[in-house]
Amino acid sequence: MSEAEQLGLFDAMDPAVRRDALERSRLIRARKGTAILSKGDTSSDVFFILQGRLQVLLYSANGREVSLRDLDEGDMFGELAAIDGEGRSASIIALDDSRLLAMTRSDFRAAIDASPDASMWLLGQLTARIRAMTERVFELSALNVQSRLHCELLRMAARSPTGLEVRAAPTHAELANRIGTHREAVTREMRALVTQNIIKTGRRRIQFVDIARLQTSVGRLSLQAEYAERSAGT
Repeated sequence: MSEAEQLGLFDAMDPAVRRDALERSRLIRARKGTAILSKGDTSSDVFFILQGRLQVLLYSANGREVSLRDLDEGDMFGELAAIDGEGRSASIIALDDSRLLAMTRSDFRAAIDASPDASMWLLGQLTARIRAMTERVFELSALNVQSRLHCELLRMAARSPTGLEVRAAPTHAELANRIGTHREAVTREMRALVTQNIIKTGRRRIQFVDIARLQTSVGRLSLQAEYAERSAGT
């Protein structure tokens, strides 16, 4: 099976639908730093990452960069515009030299319509995205910077192959963009986690020494925030 066939959506397609979709898809190469999509674009292609890492970004009116999430090999993006026909909801920037597979909106919709399993796979992806966004909204609304950073570190660990180490880790400035704070606050908390022997850090690397303590801390602080909200409302 080719690397493209192993992509989640293609793997879920009926064989005949998969062959047709792959024949009609095109390969795109993007150099590091290239903008694949820009917020508001009226394009509607759907993309699948064969190699490399990309970042989902928004920019405020004053030019502040807000990182929503990173995309890795096997991830899909661009499907929202293909579904509703609206403009792009965010910008996508290549963090590494990358290879992408692109499908037109019409081919994407035809593949989904023709393959029930592919439709269910897509629904699962969208559901997971909504759940993740709900968690992020709660964190930004109810948790302090320390807790938000701990949550982000746990997400990074969950996405890593081993769950114990993140390579090509984001900079402190990039982490700050993700959790709505400033670089100095992230640096201060990362140093505290190193001192407590919960993580070890190196050049673009984070190793999780005691991930259980990090999970316990996040769970406790989340419950405290929820209790505080309920108390304030009664």
